Amino acid sequence: MKLLFRRICVALCFISFGVFCMIGNLFFVPIAVLKLNKFKPIENLCRDLIFIAWRIFLYLIVIYGYAKIDFRAKLTSKNSSVIIANHPSLLDVVILLSHIRRANCVVKASLGRNIFLFGAIRAANYILNTQNEKMLNLASTALNNGENLIIFPEATRTKDRISMQKGAFYIAINSASNLIALSIKMSPKSLKKGQSWYDTPKDKIKYEVDILERLDLSEFEKSHPNPIRVRLLFEKMQNLYEKEDL
Repeated sequence: MKLLFRRICVALCFISFGVFCMIGNLFFVPIAVLKLNKFKPIENLCRDLIFIAWRIFLYLIVIYGYAKIDFRAKLTSKNSSVIIANHPSLLDVVILLSHIRRANCVVKASLGRNIFLFGAIRAANYILNTQNEKMLNLASTALNNGENLIIFPEATRTKDRISMQKGAFYIAINSASNLIALSIKMSPKSLKKGQSWYDTPKDKIKYEVDILERLDLSEFEKSHPNPIRVRLLFEKMQNLYEKEDL
């Protein structure tokens, strides 16, 4: 009976998510089609609406009894920061975008074709992770314009162990002023890569988001050329997250 109740909670979460997305599309799709998002005030409005909508969604999943969200990370208003995090579940992007106002975000390329999410992604000018030069240029431009940029260095949800890619650190070293490393702790684990949405644990899920490290990138290994700095930053962060056993 308890497991059945939990599955009903998950179903309500997914239904709510879909409803939020489709209502949002009524606003976001025309903006994207008419390219009104090229104007910064419109882009900011779209990101603010996403910020508010996902915060309401998180309140709902707490009310449904599915999860508890403890966002402990105290983020300052520094601009041109790369914000990285591990990626244990499907809700990680929602959690970060609902707590970091007006941040840009590198999102999975396939989401740009998702019927529920494509409108918001395009209207807010989020960057598709196409893993090519265009993505790197867009990320660099965003940081150079003073935006904060959320990146999941694993590029996909964690399956067995955290395995980062160097792209996020290339972007950080070449274009960012600061790097903020967040940890997302989830207990018990659910919504992992390859796991069905209805395969949910019996107990309420608890998310804890905290800061692992802040780095002033202008000072990080500045005696070395950038390619070596990228490798050293990658190794530092990979080791940091492995030690956390997330």
